[in-house]
Amino acid sequence: MSVVGTRAKVIDAKDGSLMGRKGEIVLETANTLLLKTLEGTITIQKAGTVLQVEGDDEPLAGNDIQGRLEDRIRGRSS
Repeated sequence: MSVVGTRAKVIDAKDGSLMGRKGEIVLETANTLLLKTLEGTITIQKAGTVLQVEGDDEPLAGNDIQGRLEDRIRGRSS
């Protein structure tokens, strides 16, 4: 599942300064997401972060999407 292009809000994070930040996910790497907000683009570590993705009822744990998208699709870890 790709999250690029979706709108999301940080609802829990190891880095407290990210709490409540929201915007569009514009890039996904193995360990980070880039979130384009009104204030600019910020890098979010997947590990320890929980997002509420627009249109999804369940929160998305960054730990669940660790690794490269292509490896997750194939069922492998990176």
